[in-house]
Amino acid sequence: MKWMFKFVFLAAALWSGYWFYGAKAQEKIYAQVLAESRDQGWTAESRHLGVTGFPNRFDTTLTGLNFRDPSGRWGWRGEAFEIKTLSYTPNHIIMAWPGEQVLDTPEGQATINAGLLRASLVVSPSINLPLSRLQIEGEAVALDGARFGPANIGQLNAALFQDETGATRYHLGIELANVTPPRSLTSRLGGGNIFSGMIESIRLSAYLDFDREIDRLALKNGHPPRPVSASIEPSRMVWGGSELMVSGALSKGANGYVEGHLAFDVKNWQPLYEVFRQASHLSTTELITLKRALDGASGGANLRFTINFENGESRIGPFTIGPAPVYPL
Repeated sequence: MKWMFKFVFLAAALWSGYWFYGAKAQEKIYAQVLAESRDQGWTAESRHLGVTGFPNRFDTTLTGLNFRDPSGRWGWRGEAFEIKTLSYTPNHIIMAWPGEQVLDTPEGQATINAGLLRASLVVSPSINLPLSRLQIEGEAVALDGARFGPANIGQLNAALFQDETGATRYHLGIELANVTPPRSLTSRLGGGNIFSGMIESIRLSAYLDFDREIDRLALKNGHPPRPVSASIEPSRMVWGGSELMVSGALSKGANGYVEGHLAFDVKNWQPLYEVFRQASHLSTTELITLKRALDGASGGANLRFTINFENGESRIGPFTIGPAPVYPL
């Protein structure tokens, strides 16, 4: 029995030493990240940085976080930010955002409060730590933006997976449930008479091709990876008795506009047409012609059509319905 006691005591002592060494290393790494960011012109401040979780986890908590890019256009302030890892799987990180989070963007300021908001990050064990998987989970998420006003999301699940076919190709999946959009949006969609209340569900699935791999160097040079094309798998939205399915392929054109197409399959399409009618720049005659064409195309059933984006224009068949969207990045 003595030898067993000695073995257990030695193992516990070695593990404790490993944990305390790892905890100090964690503190040093995150403090170094903040210091390096400041050296590169970022604002990177934290009121407190500490590591707990003995014996099996390294739980790092930063409070009073203030982060802003060198241009001053993007910023993040949070009451707290938690980073958790199991001591035996350091390449798998769990992150949580308790309390209020404030985001500064070129479009204005936005605040986020949530009953639950956390993420799981897995990186590959190579020198640049390329992103393998990112998953985000949220419940009772309240958003309030200076530009759009308050909105709520009952449930949020999102994931970004590196695809096996290429290092710069990622699969994006987003599922939202019980979404209350901002009034500024519903008021533009017919003053709330066409669409109002809660969006039952939104599901998006797409493959994104980036200009380079997403890794630890993504923010260091001030030029993060940007998506250059997207292949949208059948995705679905249910809102106010209407159901919309969309798929397609989009990319950045030489003129800076979106190129490609989106194919739509719409159940109970008339309310969505009213939204389009109010937002379009077509003349009354063109709208009447288009409405007749849509009535004929649907035949009393689902409406199926494709919007093509080409040479800076958006077209449905022979109709130019407006300019193509500007590529966002």
